Formats: sequence, C-alpha cells, structure tokens
Amino acid sequence: MTPKCAMKRIGIGASLALNGLVLGIAMYVWQGSVFRDWIHPVMSSASVSFFEAYPIEAGDVVLLGDSITAAGQWNEIFPGRAVRNRGIGGDRTDDLLARLDGIVAVPAAKLFLKIGTNDLGTGVAPEAIVANYEELLDRIAEAQPTTTVYVQSVLPRAADYRMRVESLNERLRALATQRGLAYVDLYPAFLAEDGSIRDEFTYDELHLSGAGYREWQRLLAPYLE
Repeated sequence: MTPKCAMKRIGIGASLALNGLVLGIAMYVWQGSVFRDWIHPVMSSASVSFFEAYPIEAGDVVLLGDSITAAGQWNEIFPGRAVRNRGIGGDRTDDLLARLDGIVAVPAAKLFLKIGTNDLGTGVAPEAIVANYEELLDRIAEAQPTTTVYVQSVLPRAADYRMRVESLNERLRALATQRGLAYVDLYPAFLAEDGSIRDEFTYDELHLSGAGYREWQRLLAPYLE
C-alpha cells in the first residue's frame, strides 16, 4: 500500500469515528438529562402556548402524543377534517398528564392517544407507564364522556427495544379492552423481520419518514370515516 493510500484510509477511519462520536453525543443529549432538563421544557412551553392560542373546538378530531404525532402534518394527511395535532416532542406519559387539562377542556369528537416510547427510552417501568395511561383515560372519560377514545399501539423502534415495546403494547391492548375502547394496532404494519421498525418508514429507527406517515394514514383512515 502506498503512503498516499494509507493516509487516505486513516482519514476515512478518523472521519467515521468522528461521525460516530457526534451521533453518540447527539443521542445522549436527546435521550439523556440534557434534553429532559433543558430542551424539552422549552419545547413544551412553546407548544402549550400555541395550543392555548388555538384551542380545540367541539367536534374536532384530536391526535395526542409525543414527537411522532407532533411531526405529522395532520391537516394535509386528512384534508377536509377538523384535525388538531396535540403532540409534543419528548413527551412521556407523565408530561402528557401535566398538560391534559388544556386538551380536555372542550369535548372532541374523537381522540387518538399514542404515547409511551419516550418512557421506554428513559427507563420508566412498564407498571408506571400503564398507571399513567389509566389516569389519562380516567381524566379524559370524566371530562369528555361523549368523546370516542382510541388507544394506539406504540410503534417499533430499534430491534433491541422489541421485547419492551411488545410487552407494553400487550398491556395497552388489555387496558383498552377492559375499558371498552378501540385499540388501534399500528405495530405489525411497521415491524421488520429483525424486530426493528421497517427501514422505509423511518430515518432514525424511531421517527417516521413520509412513507411512515402514509402508512399511519392508511391504518387510521377507517376510524375517521
């Protein structure tokens, strides 16, 4: 190998290592205490302020969740429907409980709930997630007894989350059945053979690509007809 080729290989290796380091730091910031303590509160405050300025109206369809919901352009996904996006990036079930009053102040026609992946990502115990779900559903039912509530499954993500996601989804299905609510099982359509989310539906093994939102649209459409 010539010195020039050797230097080129060293340069490529160093570049890959640096990219890996940057990605690792970014993931730590996103999932770790830096995001939870600093970034998420700012994002949440800005979103809640917007929601207060543009409140839900009676008869709206509400999609409630975390960043996966928040990133959807739901008025374009379901044109002609009064759809309200009430997702906030980084939200866990406890965050949603803290902001729920502003969402249920006016009765929606339909409410689609999908949250929990950030709980799993930050180590919240499944029992605590389900307990928060129970409180969420209790408060929604009390404030909006005429609203049709749909519990959506948590989506697949990286393959090493498979067992945790599937275990949580089993609990959510049982909870929805126990309460007589519709359970919208998104999980199988997004699942790859290796247990991760299908590559064509994501760009980071967590959030959805345009194709991912098209698939979600297909699965939700029967419930909005």
